[in-house]
Amino acid sequence: MPLDQSLTADVHETIIILPGGGIHAQGLLHEGPQPPEALIDGVCSPLRAAAARRGRPIRLSIVQPDGHVEHHHIAVDGTTHAVPMPPADTTTTDPLWTQGIPEDTGLLAPVRAAHRAGHWRAAQRAAHRATQHLAAQHGRDHPYAAMGVELQAYFALMNHDHTTGTLLSTEAAIAIHRLGGPPAQYRHHLANAAAAWLHSSRDIRPGGPGFAVAHALIRITPNDQGVLAALLRRLTKDRA
Repeated sequence: MPLDQSLTADVHETIIILPGGGIHAQGLLHEGPQPPEALIDGVCSPLRAAAARRGRPIRLSIVQPDGHVEHHHIAVDGTTHAVPMPPADTTTTDPLWTQGIPEDTGLLAPVRAAHRAGHWRAAQRAAHRATQHLAAQHGRDHPYAAMGVELQAYFALMNHDHTTGTLLSTEAAIAIHRLGGPPAQYRHHLANAAAAWLHSSRDIRPGGPGFAVAHALIRITPNDQGVLAALLRRLTKDRA
């Protein structure tokens, strides 16, 4: 995705310093003889230009190989400043999140029927259809659509489809966090995503689910240093 488009939707950029050398940023691996600081500077150059064009700062989080996350702002004048850890989200959660998908839609009946029969793949397909309907009716940036993705993730994991479960659990966590859902809920899905990836074939492609989980952890739960460190070690070990 072009830089300006990605920054329009999200002004929080994340960079991973890999234990084995090199960095990962914006879906790409950056490797070479240069130290990580030089590679990061190269990645940040277009970010500085984008901050100046937009007239607003860009959040930047960098994770060290031990899982420690450092937070910065790239100012509109191109300078980078360290900032404290963002405070925990204490906003009131919309009651809609606890009410769930409305029963009167009839969308959950096929999901429940497949669930009762233990047909996890069929339940996942039914949840997908329900999600598509909810997104068409309410928009993708609505809690109901996120709840549909949650159902899909659950049934993918029940079906032991770890790769799909990783992707869907990550998607659910990001959506819940973005839409102001319960913190315990998106933390649960991030934990599921990390565990599912570790039980999968461990796709380590730069644009694959392993790195997607790592970047989601940096953005959403940067205090989970142990989980981040373990994930980065596995990503590096599997690349060796």
